Amino acid sequence: MSNPYQSPQVAEPIAPGTTSVDRDKLRRVAKYQQWVLYALLANIVINVMAMSTRGADVAVSLGLAVLALAIVVISMFAIFSLAKEVYGIGVGVVCALLMVVPCVSLLTLLVVNGKATSILQQGGIKVGFMGVSPDKI
Repeated sequence: MSNPYQSPQVAEPIAPGTTSVDRDKLRRVAKYQQWVLYALLANIVINVMAMSTRGADVAVSLGLAVLALAIVVISMFAIFSLAKEVYGIGVGVVCALLMVVPCVSLLTLLVVNGKATSILQQGGIKVGFMGVSPDKI
């Protein structure tokens, strides 16, 4: 007789029949997807900070510009890594270059993130708001 008050048990997160190579690829996709999502979050935060400090001292504006440039470079690396895993190296280079264009970069992030989410879901992994931890795969 089972305990009716017991919390639900999590089944194996990976679909049956996946090999260790597939599992390693899913781990890399999950890791790079988290990088992309954190870079996107940092980009949103730096843009809000830039808007809130408009008209401030030159040193503040310069500091935010340097921080924004660092976030763009990190975003380029993260999207390149994820697109390389999901689509291939050529598309990864194109996606990294598209991160420089303001509105196109957001569309690029959405498309690559959507593809990564679908790959993880096909592997039997439940993807949350900020991705999935690679340690759970």
